[in-house]
Amino acid sequence: MEFAVKIKHYRQQNDWTQQVVAEKLGVSRKTISSWGNGRSYPDIFMLVQLSDLNHVSLDDLLRENHEMIDSYKQEHVTNAKYDRTFTISYIINVVASLYFLCRSLVGTDWLNQLQPGWRMLAGALVGLMSVNIYFLLSKVEWKKLSRSIKIGAVMTFIVVLALLTKLDTVALPKSAYQFGVGLGHGFVIGLSALSIVETIWLYQQFRKRRDH
Repeated sequence: MEFAVKIKHYRQQNDWTQQVVAEKLGVSRKTISSWGNGRSYPDIFMLVQLSDLNHVSLDDLLRENHEMIDSYKQEHVTNAKYDRTFTISYIINVVASLYFLCRSLVGTDWLNQLQPGWRMLAGALVGLMSVNIYFLLSKVEWKKLSRSIKIGAVMTFIVVLALLTKLDTVALPKSAYQFGVGLGHGFVIGLSALSIVETIWLYQQFRKRRDH
């Protein structure tokens, strides 16, 4: 018996509507309908919930459903790659945080003392670290973050931004281009604050994904 047929059978056996099952599982009725029509499968966590709800074993739910098992295997492989990508991106972000913090503390005079080739290489690396900051944000599991964590991250960003602005030692030139230079400088400080906040508040996700 296919999975879709099984869950429909269990639902009818308990005299439950799709809406009732949806409310018990905390999902939408459309999701239950999609499972019942075989258009999609529940994730592992929801599969356990279904097992408990219907008082059947996971083996009963998955038996003879080779396509569904293959889908879970593929999902596991995809999640493993996703976790590795996040882990690498987080480590790069830690390096970026340290660089941006040092930049605010000691300034950028040491960069001007480098040979042109090395300055170009340093600039390219900083550019890659900057892109990684936004890439890491795109990999965050936002739905799993509580409201308190989101608020805490925003407050931390404001505090770190203020501190970096205070600590920054770069003097802006007094010229016609001062506004543009100041705007770019402010952008770098904002980027620095964002990188540091990611390092602090995404550490728990990093540990969780690294251990998988």
